[in-house]
Amino acid sequence: MRKLPPLSSTIARMKPAVFAELQARIDRLSARGLDLVPLQIGDTHLAPPPAAQKALTDASGSDTSLFRYGPTAGLAPLREAMAARVRAHGVEVDPQSELLIGNGGTHALFCAARAILDAGDEVLMASPYWPLAPGIFTACGAVPVEVSLSQRLYADPSLDAGALFAAAVGPRTKAIYLISPNNPDGKVLSRTDLERIAAVAREHDLWVFSDEVYADTLFDREHVSIASLPGMRERTVVLGSLSKSHALAGCRIGFAVAPEEVVAAGRRVSTHTAFNVSVAMQRAALAALSDEAFPRKALSTYREARDVAARALEGSPIRFHLAEGATYLLLDFAPAFEAIDRADLARPLLSLLERAVDRGVLLAPGDAFGEEWANTARLCFTAVPLDRLRVGVDRLLDAFDALRRDVP
Repeated sequence: MRKLPPLSSTIARMKPAVFAELQARIDRLSARGLDLVPLQIGDTHLAPPPAAQKALTDASGSDTSLFRYGPTAGLAPLREAMAARVRAHGVEVDPQSELLIGNGGTHALFCAARAILDAGDEVLMASPYWPLAPGIFTACGAVPVEVSLSQRLYADPSLDAGALFAAAVGPRTKAIYLISPNNPDGKVLSRTDLERIAAVAREHDLWVFSDEVYADTLFDREHVSIASLPGMRERTVVLGSLSKSHALAGCRIGFAVAPEEVVAAGRRVSTHTAFNVSVAMQRAALAALSDEAFPRKALSTYREARDVAARALEGSPIRFHLAEGATYLLLDFAPAFEAIDRADLARPLLSLLERAVDRGVLLAPGDAFGEEWANTARLCFTAVPLDRLRVGVDRLLDAFDALRRDVP
């Protein structure tokens, strides 16, 4: 048997891909031609702004700049356009020195985090969280520490969000990570919530990583950036992306806004991991940002999709909070599982999701979003058109009924 030299201890602490356990089953059924409704991925079925599509289709072989190395700091006009988006949320930013362009928000966050975090530093992570975030911090040598937040705020809006983080602060705590609007449950943190969290960050001299990728997708709520609060601009990294706001997930364009020292260091990390972001993709992103109406039109579509999904789940034993923003419902199956005799059902969620896959609908397993969410699953209501969304929810409900029938 072939024996390899040892791998990194860091990689051993990183979780497998979100769909690792179900992927073989998905691949097998997909190869057989099963019609799948992909509600597991945080994407949109909408086409990007026409200007962005044109920027890509007009790319010409005669434009040799597309085939050359680009500026490692990104295209200056794109930085200006991104800065304008952030200023709209009350955060002043110098696009020359305080904005880092990355290969998607994932890469931008890694570059900023690598500039700030040392091995052994702890990051307090508002849970449930975006599945890739703990792996990013772990890759930097840091230790993610979960702090249950958004589901508790849904249940009790008067809860002191700052107190939850303050109770988790320890001698190795270096930063707080939060998402608003939240992925995976759509919770939007109020100004009061953010002021209380900001007070903890100032008192303990902590950095804040503020994931604001869904800042354009709010339903009847106000987006407040924690960086706009007193004393927070100099200790906050604001994460943004065009994947959600302008339907450009495949173009991989994201950014981080942070103090000049963080951006300068983060750009060094970016240069040594990707060198430069694709020039063609940056041009598409710049063209997309010129369409100021697109996010508003998309929001109307997403609101309808949220309501369609919620109505389709009405009357079922599946519990969820109606998303205040973002593009997801976090479905809680725990109460329904309690009503099932689980003597022969050691992992009820996996059993349910396997039946869902067999019926042609995919959801993201909840344990990817935090340790306490093993009986939940995330449903993305923007990944497919409305008719397919209804089909997907019907298949999920059928899978749940099958699980109840199959367990004695």
